[in-house]
Amino acid sequence: MHRDPDNRSQKIPYPALQISQLADANELTIQADAGSILVSRDDITARQALTTIRHLYEVVDSLMEQLVDATKEISSDLGGIHDPLEDVDDDVLDDLLSSGADPDGLRMLLAMEEDDD
Repeated sequence: MHRDPDNRSQKIPYPALQISQLADANELTIQADAGSILVSRDDITARQALTTIRHLYEVVDSLMEQLVDATKEISSDLGGIHDPLEDVDDDVLDDLLSSGADPDGLRMLLAMEEDDD
């Protein structure tokens, strides 16, 4: 769906309503959160609820895949960035991590100290 943000009157395309079997619904329920909108029948049946749940699982899988890909992409771009943990003695680092230290937290502490220097 393409929309013009300046036009505040939005419509759901009729083919989308047909595919979702909502074209004949008298009342719809809208659940909205930042970045997404779920439109469903107000009187959803058990079978429709199960179908919606299955579809939501597919959406979750797709979003997870996007986030995993994004994290891999961003981490590959970090190749030229200095990792402050590289300066820590391996034995000391191993002991810290085995004692429960969070490596990202340690990186952050060391980076904050570098910024102060």
